Amino acid sequence: MGDKKIKWTIIIYSIIMRILITLIIAIVGSTWCFGQIQFFNLYTNNGSDQGQGIVQLEDSSYVITGSSSSFSGSAQAFLMKIDSLGNYIWSNHYGGAESESGRRVLHKKDFGYFICGYTNSFGAGDFDYYLAKVDEAGTLEWERSYGGTGWERVHDAALTRDTGTIMVGETSSNETDNQNIYIVRTDSAGDTLWTKVIGGGGPDFATCIEAYTDSTFLIGGHIYIEDSLMTKGFLMYLHEDGTVYWQDTIGNTGNHWVNDVVFTGPNTLFGVGGADGDAMDGIDPYYFIHYMNNVHGGGYHVTAEGDADNLSIIEYGSNDDYYIGLHVVNPLTYEGGNDINITKHLQGGFTWDGTYPIGFENPDVIGELIPTSDGGAVMVGYTTGVISGGNEIFVYKIGPNDEFPIADNSSVSDVVALDEVELVNDIVVYPNPASNSVNVVTENGNYSSLKLYNALGELVGSQTFSMKVQMDVSSYNAGVYIMEFSGENLTPMRSQLRIVR
Repeated sequence: MGDKKIKWTIIIYSIIMRILITLIIAIVGSTWCFGQIQFFNLYTNNGSDQGQGIVQLEDSSYVITGSSSSFSGSAQAFLMKIDSLGNYIWSNHYGGAESESGRRVLHKKDFGYFICGYTNSFGAGDFDYYLAKVDEAGTLEWERSYGGTGWERVHDAALTRDTGTIMVGETSSNETDNQNIYIVRTDSAGDTLWTKVIGGGGPDFATCIEAYTDSTFLIGGHIYIEDSLMTKGFLMYLHEDGTVYWQDTIGNTGNHWVNDVVFTGPNTLFGVGGADGDAMDGIDPYYFIHYMNNVHGGGYHVTAEGDADNLSIIEYGSNDDYYIGLHVVNPLTYEGGNDINITKHLQGGFTWDGTYPIGFENPDVIGELIPTSDGGAVMVGYTTGVISGGNEIFVYKIGPNDEFPIADNSSVSDVVALDEVELVNDIVVYPNPASNSVNVVTENGNYSSLKLYNALGELVGSQTFSMKVQMDVSSYNAGVYIMEFSGENLTPMRSQLRIVR
């Protein structure tokens, strides 16, 4: 009896231990999964809202820049801050009476933000470089413009160790009106320290800048070679004081261009871009290695049906892995414009390990892709017509263990969050967000019908009115809805309504 009792005690103890171990694994596993932050969010107020640049702050929140017509009707540069889960915190807009676009946002703790982009509200020409200084709360402190009588556009920018900027892009302020590479270096007050114009008789662009040390930078783009009548990839290594250490062109048969670079070691960079020509079927993605002593390590392009252009590359995690963001048009993409693919590459970038698509009916555009502090990555850009027919800012957060969100499972938030939203044609909607009811007031009485759609485009409510109406929304789920106003012989007008619980 004693032996049997001991045997059953051991069996019961073993079962209990297995249950406890299983529970511990489940708890730890669920905690681990909970920590893998991933999301795909859209932000719009039914204007043309485009995301172009993004920066992560020390608390894992993000600040986004781009252009938006949702604030005032004309496109303006903006900043929008969201938390680590993608929830809206604040936004503000900047610029003049015409149009502005923020291309990159640069941040330094306790200093604030630089918005680097372009404007045609200020300056000497059609569009000029635009630099705005904004404090930590989003309040504008000053804004400057740089350029000549032609067109200038910023494509990328970097923060210098003296809290100044180097902005790179293009200018057409020359005798031929051709685009040339344009580089502007400023101090922390926005004053110009030096500029460079590089190029000749064809289209020349600077598309990217990457810090190599705290005082030196690598600039990439493309430059037209008159002897060959072709465009070649362009690389320049320079000091923050403007001293050029070397510059080079890369790419053999056909046109080549550099869109982004990342440093893979103390003397090596891995770059991406595109290529086209007689030997290629449309645009092919281009990959190359270059060494910082200005020795080219070789490049290759992948030929496939349709067009595929490498736009961005980042290293993420700690295993020498890379994400590359592409614009693609092929038989598998939606009609109406390019889709986005994110490809994963191992072993220094040359081993493909999967493709993750982001695609909607109309053009989807990459703004910027950056690594995040949790070992993952985040991409900002914009879609077209997913919500209202305009453009929608998107933020696509990848978890640290290749946890990719499903783009179809998106949530929608405002880029302009106001307690009261005044619309054109004297229509006022309040409160917004709403929980129980929402009021609509119009002074002219031209609009007489209100329809409410959910984020899937399904009609969930409607009312007719004269001058004013109160709609009961207490039975609707929390989320973002579209209010459509119509009247006889009037073009329907739409606005977002957020319902909270």
